[in-house]
Amino acid sequence: MKRLFLAALSMGCMLLNGWAFSAEEVISLPDIIVQGEFEEADFVGPMFTETNTKTKITEKAMDVLGTGSTMSVQKTINLMPSVNQQSVDPFGLGDISNYHESFRFRGVEATSGGNPASPVNVENIPVSGRPGGGANIYDMENFKSVSIYKGGLPADKAFGLTSIGGKIDLEVKRPSEEFSFDFRQALGSHDARRSFLRLDTGLLPSDTAGFLSYSNTNVDKWKGEGHSGRNNAMAGLTHKLGEKFEIEAFSIYNNAKVNTYRPLNYKQASSLDKNYNLEYTNDKNDYFYYDYNKNDFVDFNFFINAKYNISNDAKINLKPFYWNDHGYYSETITMKNGQNRIRRWDTDHDIVGALAEYNQKIRSFDYTIGYFYLEQERPGPPTSWKLYKLDSGELVFDKWQILSNSSKHRQHAPIASGKYSYGRLTLEGGVRYLRYSMPDITTYDATGIPDVSYEEALNLTTSIESKASAPSKDFDKILPNFGLNYKFKDSLSAYFSYGRNFGMSVALYPYYISQKSEFYKQGITLQDLWNKQELEIADNFDLGLRYISEKLYIVPTIYYAKHKNKAATYYDDSLGVSFPATIFDAEGYGFELEAGAVPTRNLSLYASFSYNRFYFSQNIYNQGGAVVPIDGNQVPDAPEFLAKALLSYRIGNFSLSPILRYTSSRYGDILQTEKVDEALIVDFDITYTTAIPKINVRELDVSLSFYNLMDKEYISIINTSDYQTLGSTYQSGAPFTVFLSAAVHF
Repeated sequence: MKRLFLAALSMGCMLLNGWAFSAEEVISLPDIIVQGEFEEADFVGPMFTETNTKTKITEKAMDVLGTGSTMSVQKTINLMPSVNQQSVDPFGLGDISNYHESFRFRGVEATSGGNPASPVNVENIPVSGRPGGGANIYDMENFKSVSIYKGGLPADKAFGLTSIGGKIDLEVKRPSEEFSFDFRQALGSHDARRSFLRLDTGLLPSDTAGFLSYSNTNVDKWKGEGHSGRNNAMAGLTHKLGEKFEIEAFSIYNNAKVNTYRPLNYKQASSLDKNYNLEYTNDKNDYFYYDYNKNDFVDFNFFINAKYNISNDAKINLKPFYWNDHGYYSETITMKNGQNRIRRWDTDHDIVGALAEYNQKIRSFDYTIGYFYLEQERPGPPTSWKLYKLDSGELVFDKWQILSNSSKHRQHAPIASGKYSYGRLTLEGGVRYLRYSMPDITTYDATGIPDVSYEEALNLTTSIESKASAPSKDFDKILPNFGLNYKFKDSLSAYFSYGRNFGMSVALYPYYISQKSEFYKQGITLQDLWNKQELEIADNFDLGLRYISEKLYIVPTIYYAKHKNKAATYYDDSLGVSFPATIFDAEGYGFELEAGAVPTRNLSLYASFSYNRFYFSQNIYNQGGAVVPIDGNQVPDAPEFLAKALLSYRIGNFSLSPILRYTSSRYGDILQTEKVDEALIVDFDITYTTAIPKINVRELDVSLSFYNLMDKEYISIINTSDYQTLGSTYQSGAPFTVFLSAAVHF
């Protein structure tokens, strides 16, 4: 394995020895010449004159990753340095850890554990949330590019309830100016079937254009019984009113039903050769029956971009948005007394918000002032949990584990940002004032309430559990950012950036409710712990070089981050409970390298390497005063080394593309007693591309994609939390999988 890792690193080193690279060649695009304005080209790689750590992936780059990434934003970015994205199924539909997407930036959990938000925005606005079905509501064929921001984020790019680990921003693929029709059909292992179609009206005489897309996906689980099904539709409309006003409207509908995979404990994960295929049973009398473990969610959103051009140099943008999610999680849980139950968590919550911005250019100075507002309904934290027992193969209602009010997160954020260019120097800075209000928590005594709907249960309540209730809490923070970029010459630039990010965890409430009898014995109320909640703050510093010529691309970056009030879950043996707190300090530092080359006209390469240290800079002291010695330990599920490479070789109309992804060893717990081995995963894609003018086929692509070509048995997702000292679980990674797909563009 180490030899394979060294081979991957050697590929990156070869790129540094003078091979030429055109960034588009990574995805087998025509040669381009880079002359200063590199970011205006269609490519994969970092922005040449940006003052922060940003990488952009185009739709053509996404195509190389094949069918498995067409419904997963996280899969489209997993070749980037310092991005650790793991999958339990080839489509990514089951890639959920603790009700959040399973990936990390620079070792940092991008969803911040109990944060009820997604790090994925669409054109800077958060049109999906957490928990629920928001992870996979995007068909990637409808998006022109994906941008990844790591480190400090610009004040006008980090909207939503979290920015602690970075942001992913999607750019919608607008309606085409000409009538067009796209169709893609994919078939694969485990009875996988996916159909996608998109119709573009073209530009109509009324200066209106639109598109409508639909996809249907079904795939069996690769182990055990059960399957995943997904229906998705997206619509877009653009309309111009004269020369000054333009309005764009987009909407997404998604319905996903997913049978989840059974996690392993560490003992089972340590003997993966024996337990790789361990899965839920087919016995309805068993609490671990597969159909007791599933998700079913319907998501709907719409978002509008209204643009008014006051002049050639001044404009106003207004972006209202709305998202609704409703459905449920059903899962087997083992309670503290050792008894098993089936828990059903119903969700029905909304996001409503708007972003208003005024932008003006005055010679070399470009500034933006704006205001962002967001209102997000719970959960999280949960508003209701029901528990069920088994009786002769039937689920029988046991009790309400949680019954609480429906309250809201609220966020107000005025912003100001500016960018100034003078000769070879670019300066950029901004500030956001964040006013965030946590939801209030009212817990009701649900004793004796039967198995009715959430609304009916609220009407039947007669008393409040005051010890398990807490009022709203407000936070006020200043979030600045600053960056500079200097162009030494047309092919070489350097940049420095600083930015302050934030995150909020609301995981305390379900931990408290699940163990409230132990807390009551100790005289600890939810209010006692709720008052100690703080926003997690991360100060990020990045320094990087970008060498990008006509045929060479090398980008090294070093970074440092200081985290305060880090959200962390740990087991306090003096109390006999596990609970999260936001009182800890952590630090991160590392090195990133992206490089690529085109040794010949038909051969192109891309490689990335990263070294990431993210660790807590203090020990834990429990309520009894005993120390948990973790100072300096890497956080769970954070590999120190990542290496990835893609090679694309063209032979006539064929393109052959092997992909390698190396992940070093990591731990499932902060005490570093549960070690997970390193893994090297190899994928391979063969694509045939042609045009058939006689029948108006602009492009025909036929692809054969192989995932995990060597059929490596490895641990993919670790279900854990930073600072967690007890109870991590593990998922087997997806095995060898084949997809055959054909895409026709009329």
